[in-house]
Amino acid sequence: MNLFRNITIKTRLVLTFLIAILFPVVVFGYINISRIDVSSSTTFFLCIISIIIAIITALLVASSIVAPLQIIQSSLQAFAIKKTSASLNDKGLDEISDVSADLNRMYEDWNKEVVNLGKRQLKLDKENEKTNLRANTVESQLLQTRSLLSLAQNLNTTFDFQTNCKAILDEAIKTLNVQWASILLLDRENNEMKVACVRGIEKSLLDDLAEENYPAIRLKPHEGLAGLVIKEGLPLIANKGHKDPRFKQFKEFNSRDEKVASLLCAPIIGKDNNILGVINLINRQIPPVFRNEDIPYAKDLCILTAIVIERNRMYKNLFTDALTGLIAHNVWLGYLEEEASRSHRYCQSCSVVVFDIDNFKNIADKTNEEFISNLIGGCGQTIARLLRDSDKASSNQERFYCLLPNTDTAGAIYFSGRVKEAVEAEHFKYSRKDIQITLSAGIATYPDNIKDSKAILKSAIQAVADAHKASGNRAVIYKEKNIE
Repeated sequence: MNLFRNITIKTRLVLTFLIAILFPVVVFGYINISRIDVSSSTTFFLCIISIIIAIITALLVASSIVAPLQIIQSSLQAFAIKKTSASLNDKGLDEISDVSADLNRMYEDWNKEVVNLGKRQLKLDKENEKTNLRANTVESQLLQTRSLLSLAQNLNTTFDFQTNCKAILDEAIKTLNVQWASILLLDRENNEMKVACVRGIEKSLLDDLAEENYPAIRLKPHEGLAGLVIKEGLPLIANKGHKDPRFKQFKEFNSRDEKVASLLCAPIIGKDNNILGVINLINRQIPPVFRNEDIPYAKDLCILTAIVIERNRMYKNLFTDALTGLIAHNVWLGYLEEEASRSHRYCQSCSVVVFDIDNFKNIADKTNEEFISNLIGGCGQTIARLLRDSDKASSNQERFYCLLPNTDTAGAIYFSGRVKEAVEAEHFKYSRKDIQITLSAGIATYPDNIKDSKAILKSAIQAVADAHKASGNRAVIYKEKNIE
């Protein structure tokens, strides 16, 4: 077949015509010249032979033209459907081979263009990815900035330490999309770190902890990831979580630490570069690991936390009674007014318990000023130990005032019982003799037994007065008619 394709199609067609004509002309010319007598049947046979030769020659020539054209057609169809090109292997020397060569050049140019287009698209995709990354980074930074501004604004609305710590951790959980977070504060006197606040933690993680002991989880400043952060003063990301060899296991949580999949720990640095503690952000959800981009926000949270810690210390120095550890009475009255309004607005329970030291005047007459100071200070410190984070207490001489938000009458009775037991278990000595101390308590709860939240303090004072009238050493609940 390729033998025919070594000459042009025009030449092939001319040769086919000549072969078809030349054979009968030569045969019949020879017969005439030789004067050979040929029968009609022989003549007919020779004609048939001539026609067959012409047909065979025409078919061979047609096949040499159609076959390569079909290959070209198949290639073009594949290119049209699949948009892929394959080189045509045509070794002929005719016009069809020239077409194949032109197609091969076209395919080569197409492939180059596709490659260049792919490179340009890849470059464009990378640029778009970078643009989207920058846009996401800017959006994330904007979100974090708004979060910090909102948080700073909220921190200015209250001086309560726990409330501010909870606000910081709640904002961190929402903004960074973590499961839970905690603040550990460094106690240099005892050389340990203590959990000051935890938010977002699953209740199941606390099942093995006694409520009154939480958050009494302590570790030494050199232990765990927090210890490393305090030592180096730099944030640390541990995306292996509890599998990180530096991770500190707490026996209080048993095997629950396995829920820690990723962790970001950042130091809380106060003035003069003193490290006050750390913030732990645990189990980032989307994405499931912490990134370096999260560190600046964590640092900003630590700055706000340091401000809260130092402001709380200043607040205690200014408004806390050094003798009892309770807040100043005028500050307590402000909390009471705020809590009474809130309880009335949201129809929530609120209790006030007023404690008096029984026979205080007689005790003062039989002792001295130093003993009275120790007595009032000891009672105040005992009450302070039994308060919840949301509770507030103050003192005025032998009288102690306790504000218990979200506490009904039963809760107030339970609290007063604990305080009486704790105080009466204390040993106060004067001149080597034990002085037995008892307390009287007056309880008023809104809306359980009073209808006006603003009258709650007056009602509690009336109740404690009734307790004294009943010989003291008892708790009286204020009602329309006081009932023990």
